[in-house]
Amino acid sequence: MNLSTQSIPSIIIFVLVAAAVGLFTSKSLAGPTAEEYVRKVGNGARIIAASRLKIDRIRVSCGRRPTVLDDTLDDYGAAYPGFLILNPKLMGHISTPVKLWIYAHECAHQFRGPDEETADCFAVQRGRRQGWLSPGGVDEICNFIKSAKGDWMHISGPNRCHAMKKCYFDRAIH
Repeated sequence: MNLSTQSIPSIIIFVLVAAAVGLFTSKSLAGPTAEEYVRKVGNGARIIAASRLKIDRIRVSCGRRPTVLDDTLDDYGAAYPGFLILNPKLMGHISTPVKLWIYAHECAHQFRGPDEETADCFAVQRGRRQGWLSPGGVDEICNFIKSAKGDWMHISGPNRCHAMKKCYFDRAIH
């Protein structure tokens, strides 16, 4: 291969850009591990091994993913690639079907990606299939989210409720 002196800087720039992109995609997009998250937040956050978490005496599982319990989380639940996060303080004030829906919703992000409507549908379908979510439980979820305003990630609470009810009753969706 014949390389001119003009092409050498281009090759070096290409290699540096490729390396930077490789570093960015391999670490930054993956987020922290559960252990790194717990070290960073401190304050008694702890990891519950996969398939070991019970919500109101009901064992829940999200494949091989652990769950971090973090009282300082600013929401009921969240998900990073590879693990879920729940705020037990906030979860203590809601009904069992809503707790299980939140867990299943965050689990859905592990398998279906970041789309919130897809996560909602996954969660109500899972609840129906596993027997912990009845039509009355869907009503409890709708009551829980009814005042939620839409944002760049979520549609409004009433619209989420409508979509989840449709999804819950659609037997063609598995």
